[in-house]
Formats: sequence, C-alpha cells, structure tokens
Amino acid sequence: MVSREKIVKTFLDLLLAKGALKIAPKSTELFTLKSGRASAYFINMGSLTDGASLAEMKWLLATYIAFLLDEGELEDFDFIFGPAYKGITLAALACEGLSELYGINKRYLYDRKEEKAYGDVSADRIIVGANHFTAGQKILLIDDVATTGGTKVEALEKLKRLGLHTVVGLVLVVDRQEKMGDADNVEQRSAIKYIQDEFNVKVFSILDAKTIYDLVKDDLPRDVRQCWIDYFTKYGTVNLH
Repeated sequence: MVSREKIVKTFLDLLLAKGALKIAPKSTELFTLKSGRASAYFINMGSLTDGASLAEMKWLLATYIAFLLDEGELEDFDFIFGPAYKGITLAALACEGLSELYGINKRYLYDRKEEKAYGDVSADRIIVGANHFTAGQKILLIDDVATTGGTKVEALEKLKRLGLHTVVGLVLVVDRQEKMGDADNVEQRSAIKYIQDEFNVKVFSILDAKTIYDLVKDDLPRDVRQCWIDYFTKYGTVNLH
C-alpha cells in the first residue's frame, strides 16, 4: 500500500497539470466563490474530463479508500454514494478502481436533482441504485470540495429515504478548511465540524487547503500569498503564514 504522502503529492500534481487547481496570478484577480467570498485559489474537478485524468483519479480514489480501510480508519461499507452532480463520477470511479486494483467489489448510489416520474419509480425515484439496498447496510459518501457543506447535508437527508442505514464516513477530494457562512457572515464551525457534530459522520479528505498552500506558497507572488493569509485569518479554520 502506498503512503498517504504519495497519494497527496500525486493528486496535487494532477490538479496543477490539468488546470483543475487555479491560483490567482495577482491580488486583483481573485476568484469569487458561490459563498461570495473572494479566494486566491479555485478548484474545479470538472476540468478532469480526459481519459488520462479519469484513470489517475480512479487510482487516487480507490487507493485512498483502500488505505483508510487497511489502516482501520474507515469501517467497511456496502455502497459508495455520490451526490449529484460531480459526486456521481467520483463514486463510479472509486467503485471501479476498488474492484480493478484491490479486488474490493462495491456498488454505488447517487441522487436525482428532480424526482423520477416515469418507469419503475418505486426503485429509484430519488436515489439511483436504491433497489439493491437492504435495510441496515453501510454507506460511504464521496464528493469533491467542501466549503459550506450544504450539498453534503442535503445528501445525508436524502439517504434517510433508504430506511435504516449507517453512514461510515465522508471522503472529500478537497477540504477548503473554511468556516460556514458567506462573505459577510462567518459562523464559528466549519462545514466538516458541522457534519461531524450533527450527523456523527467521520470526514476524510485527500487534500486540504493548508497542504495546498504549504506546497505552493514559495512560488506565489507576495501579494497573492498575503491574500491567502488574509482570507484564512477571516474565514479559515487553520492559520497560514
């Protein structure tokens, strides 16, 4: 089994090589997030759409999950659930990678943004793949980036429609390590802390904001580096320097 450090470095290299991690070239060209906050970096997993990128993501996701299972950090599970839309691809890649690389065969589930109103609506009206679910089974969530946590909370609520189940954890591609809220209103808890406290769900992230910053900070223009520091002073759950 490869090390956690190898997984992190491989993933960051992929994000940079494919333009999925965008860093502001100057302090006057920051990225406006959905929350309204002006960030010095932006991650768009939608940039990883070529075959080579998907193959590497399959390896990364499967290897990270297998690593967590091997270390005993993650409880075994029956399904991987990917929230629409970006989580769907991640769940499918993780399942394929686990089977191909580690002989671990799991099913995946995903939700619909709108309820199905045709065909066999009893089977997958809200959650596709629900017809394979048996009461009491265990589910691992997977998604791309956590900022406010809204998508994850919505997913956890939708999963209640399955009936009795256990969510063994949430695997994130990137944790932005930010407090909940928007540009003007900053709450005390991060999205991750909220999910852990309110839903009793363990959260694991392949990459986080501080790791990204520590690996790229020496190459940042002085004004952009200061933007990172100022941003996390106001919105972050970690301190940068």
